[in-house]
Amino acid sequence: MLAKHQKQLNDRLAGIEAKIDGLAARLDASQPDATNVTTELAEARNESLEGRREVIQRLTHVQDILQLLYDREPEMRERLRALRNQAKYQRAFAESEPLVSVVIPTYDRGELLLNRAIPSVFAQSYKNVEIVVVGDSAPDDTGRWIAELNDPRIIYRNLSYRGPYPLDSRDLWHVAGIPPRNLGMTLARGSWIAPLDDDDAFHQHHVANLLEMAKRGQHEVAYGVLRCLMNDGSEFPLGRYPPEIGHFGWQSAVFHAGLRFFEMELADALFFSPADWSLCRRMLRAGVRFGMLNELVTDHYESRFAPSFDQNDE
Repeated sequence: MLAKHQKQLNDRLAGIEAKIDGLAARLDASQPDATNVTTELAEARNESLEGRREVIQRLTHVQDILQLLYDREPEMRERLRALRNQAKYQRAFAESEPLVSVVIPTYDRGELLLNRAIPSVFAQSYKNVEIVVVGDSAPDDTGRWIAELNDPRIIYRNLSYRGPYPLDSRDLWHVAGIPPRNLGMTLARGSWIAPLDDDDAFHQHHVANLLEMAKRGQHEVAYGVLRCLMNDGSEFPLGRYPPEIGHFGWQSAVFHAGLRFFEMELADALFFSPADWSLCRRMLRAGVRFGMLNELVTDHYESRFAPSFDQNDE
């Protein structure tokens, strides 16, 4: 369908541009009706611009349809309704101290994982936590270092291969870490899940405050504000309500474990969409209940893979 639309519109544009070329040739030949040719040339150029706008609008419309089919919105809404009718759904809100699973994908930043991310979880004021670390075909050192911690609260798995990821660096940034993150969600035993990157750090009351807010407000996702620490030494807060692209990060959130059927997708790179935002967008459109705590909850360090980024971008 997309190819058919594109061919029809491209054929139309080719005809308009051929008309422009002919008019321009007449004008260059300095024919007596140069004024009329100039007027016709301007009209043809306007027609070409309108044609290009139509191409963009139609292709955008087709992409939106493909996105809707890819997202499976009706199915996800039905699954969310079914989840809310299960007894274990309400238990997550009713338990006094439910287990919270912190899921951390990792690749080649074992030292930051061991010296920053994991210590920030163990320093939480809320103590009923487990840590699920999944390697994206991580080096053997990572598993050995975790084993040396000898802590039963840590689960470690390592994927046998990495990705597969796109070759383009920006597309890679959009979807890096998806397979280990999705596996971590399935391994999590908690009633709530708190995502964390291997180079980031929770603030001391991250889990306690977000969990309390989620339970009090019956929010299925509770999130706070990220403190973004950039490679140039600058920092700024990131977080808006309701969530917006570029102003939301899962590292600042806890969410109901029953939502794990919403997975991140490698194919988000085909839609030029960051997978973390795509997951948030799909949850919002399905009707997942979000709540925001307006305080800093996580330190987020700029990734070496991230594109240039302006906190003022809309």
